[in-house]
Amino acid sequence: MCGFAGVVSWDDRYRIDRDTLLRMSRAIAHRGPDGQEISLNHENQITPENPQCGLAFARLAILDLDPRAMQPMTDGHRTIVFNGEIYNFRELRKELDDERRYQWKTTGDTEVILHAYSVWREKCVDHLEGMFAFAIFDKQENTVFLARDRMGQKPLYFAAAPDGSAIAFASELAALRCLSWPDTSLDLDSLAGYLENGYVASPATIYRGIRKLAPACILVCDGTDLPALKFYFDPNTIVPDATLTAAETASLVRAAVSRQLISDVPVGCFLSGGIDSSVIAAAMKATAGQRVLTFSIGFDDPRYDETRFAAAVAKHLGTEHQSFIVKPDAAEDLPKLAAVFGEPFADSSALPTHYLARETRKHVKVALSGDGGDELFGGYERYRAMQLAQAARKMPRFVRNILAGLPAKHPKSHLSKIRRFARSLELPDARRYAQYMSLFEPEQIDALIGNIALPRLVESVFGRLSVGRDPVEAAAATDRITYLPEDVLTKVDRGSMLHALEVRSPFLEHGLVARCAGLRSPQLLQGGPKRLLREAFARDLPEFVFRRAKMGFAVPIGQWLRGDLRGMLTDLVLATDSFASAHFRKPAVVGMIEEHMANRIDHSQRLYALLMLELWNKQGAPT
Repeated sequence: MCGFAGVVSWDDRYRIDRDTLLRMSRAIAHRGPDGQEISLNHENQITPENPQCGLAFARLAILDLDPRAMQPMTDGHRTIVFNGEIYNFRELRKELDDERRYQWKTTGDTEVILHAYSVWREKCVDHLEGMFAFAIFDKQENTVFLARDRMGQKPLYFAAAPDGSAIAFASELAALRCLSWPDTSLDLDSLAGYLENGYVASPATIYRGIRKLAPACILVCDGTDLPALKFYFDPNTIVPDATLTAAETASLVRAAVSRQLISDVPVGCFLSGGIDSSVIAAAMKATAGQRVLTFSIGFDDPRYDETRFAAAVAKHLGTEHQSFIVKPDAAEDLPKLAAVFGEPFADSSALPTHYLARETRKHVKVALSGDGGDELFGGYERYRAMQLAQAARKMPRFVRNILAGLPAKHPKSHLSKIRRFARSLELPDARRYAQYMSLFEPEQIDALIGNIALPRLVESVFGRLSVGRDPVEAAAATDRITYLPEDVLTKVDRGSMLHALEVRSPFLEHGLVARCAGLRSPQLLQGGPKRLLREAFARDLPEFVFRRAKMGFAVPIGQWLRGDLRGMLTDLVLATDSFASAHFRKPAVVGMIEEHMANRIDHSQRLYALLMLELWNKQGAPT
């Protein structure tokens, strides 16, 4: 697990100097405190036949701690920088030896990728099991090859010259901001997408000239044209006639956990006491032996504290458990998060993720997590809402009309929720699910920035994936390629790598993902959420794990915005030189703040989104 950055140029106009490369290296240094290295080839004139390659690398030593495993790594013809872990690298090493004898210089996974590319070229990604982002400069072929893992666990950003004669790439956006030539003007479509979803979805970024390499995507650039991109995996491809039983689920999860324990340093496990993390901890205990380290985090507010549940699960499993009770200092920590995300990101659960990673890193370098369990096995309440809507539509229309007209003065009251649900029944499934997932409603975005064409990401993806699937199945499939990589995994990577902690997610091994793609609604929700996981691990965990209500990983952001963060919010958002002042209509912004402060309407997540826009803007606004 590391960070990297680089530039390859076939044109002297895009030459990179050592000082710029060092600045790029410093921008990703937090991802790898165990060593930094740069390489920069010739200072002669750059030509299409003689490109310049500059690479920077920051190492977090997990596998093969020998200094010879340092990157950039070369075999003489090709040079690689790599972030992630390949869990089957030992099996691949043997397979490669069987195909072509090779004199190995290291014992880790980086050299295996490099040699796999020399044998299979772009097809090498089909052989890799793990989470990864890497770049390979092939001096013989005069090409750059970029690849990102199937589920989007590891990030990779890139910027290409307009004619394709240079390409820059990095693990985080801040490194690309060190360059003078990418177009870093504001992308208004991306701003609209951010307001709609709370994140800027791949392949876009908030900047016009910088892109994300999408999950399961590879890119080839040869300096003669814009990069060619290709997808190599779809997490929603249904295997014909495939079934998945509870016993098979248990076996697959345990096998994934066992593979992901590979490490030359201690490995721990996040444990909240919920289904997903408890399942991973139970599987880890079954495969790792006696010593299992588990970690949980809590707050003074009992509404957001799961440590008692985590402690009960840890006692049941017999793990060595540590709970951390933290007193958040959001005013100090939010600017740090804004910097590491590099573009606006509106999920406030990034804060507790940051705290958990910070405290866990004091004890281990690697932690397993339960990320992906909700999207694979049906854990979100919104899936149940989609299922209930199917049944509610069968009610006589006059009954639905009565419910839709219920008086409800307070937006959080039960009557208000019933009224909103009844009114949503008139919407198509795709629109209704998009409404569940939206941060700002279309009319609120219109009030802020006027009539702008919204991306309608969730609605369009849901509509495409609903063919052959019922609404619950379509919702889970939509989340697997939108919310999971763009929100959840982005949050986990940046929040953990800010503290140089590697987080691994066994549920996201692509073999398990492929088996879950075809799960039908009864396997997801019958008798409650995550039916297969409940049945698969019923004997391993206390009953309360499967019965208690889902809490989620949240903080009382609405309360903080009325209290400790109120000054920061109003000072930043309402300043005359703020991003909001330049791009939004002031009455709409002021109205939301006033409604929230008066406790009339809960705008907590929307105001948090505006606050993160301002903090990002202060870190480095578009030029």
